[in-house]
Amino acid sequence: MTFAQRSSTSLRQRDDIHVIAAITAVTAWGVGPIFNKAMTVDTPAIVFYRMLIGAPMMIVVAYRTGGALSRDLMRKTALPGVLFGLSFLSGFASVKMTSIANATLITTVQPILVLFVAPKLFGERIRARQLMYSAFSMAGVLLVVLAAASTSGAKLSGDLMALLNVVIWTVYFILSKKRRVAGVHSWSYLAAVFLWASFFILPFGVVASNDLGAMQSLDWVYVVAMAIGPGLVGHGLMTWAQSHVDVTLASLLGLMSPVISTVAAWFVFDESLTPWQIVGAAVVLSFLALLVGEQKSSAEAAIEHEV
Repeated sequence: MTFAQRSSTSLRQRDDIHVIAAITAVTAWGVGPIFNKAMTVDTPAIVFYRMLIGAPMMIVVAYRTGGALSRDLMRKTALPGVLFGLSFLSGFASVKMTSIANATLITTVQPILVLFVAPKLFGERIRARQLMYSAFSMAGVLLVVLAAASTSGAKLSGDLMALLNVVIWTVYFILSKKRRVAGVHSWSYLAAVFLWASFFILPFGVVASNDLGAMQSLDWVYVVAMAIGPGLVGHGLMTWAQSHVDVTLASLLGLMSPVISTVAAWFVFDESLTPWQIVGAAVVLSFLALLVGEQKSSAEAAIEHEV
């Protein structure tokens, strides 16, 4: 066995491999808005090419990993696919309409919504310490939003679009968790979801965009990067991890994404970042680290109890 094979096997056997996958996914999602903001074409053109490249990519990966598309799978993924497509449109639009900080940070109210439904739908136990860490993490996010400078490009219309996105995304996220718990192949599930979403995103792009023929060289680089990073890596790893990671933890880990986006926007686009935003980002990352540690200790305690 080669060193690479041994390393791969060792990584897959880690108890926290699914948490690592989820963290990698939200990191990839955090970089996505930077590529989106950098593109020179309008939002309909961005989502058109993003889906035109992303959907076939997901289908190829599904078949290469032993999955397949079937009539039954397409039936099960119809609603998640429509929701994913709507979230796709509203999410990309919000990044173009407001600051990256606000567009990504507003979506972090998702964990609050998930906390209300996770115990009932999935039987997840929420411990007092987890609630405390979650509250501090979300307080850190709120601090970053409220401290956003007026020069950062924030607009109310874009903020409302981001709020719409978080509601749609939360429902999709929960439905995806239910499908994965039921044993649906992760890449097949994603391929079907992308296929459903493409049925109305592609026509929407054709009708609504005036920039389909205006893509520049760097735009193609950015859209391919989005398809591979946030798409293949982000959605792929998160969907795979959902069958083993509590939906509450998975949604809370998403708080990392806006922190990454905000800091990256500061470097790339010179979007204003105040000292209070830096403090808020540090609070988010610190308490998320504690939350992950709490999740790991809870899992180990459960295993010891079973033994």
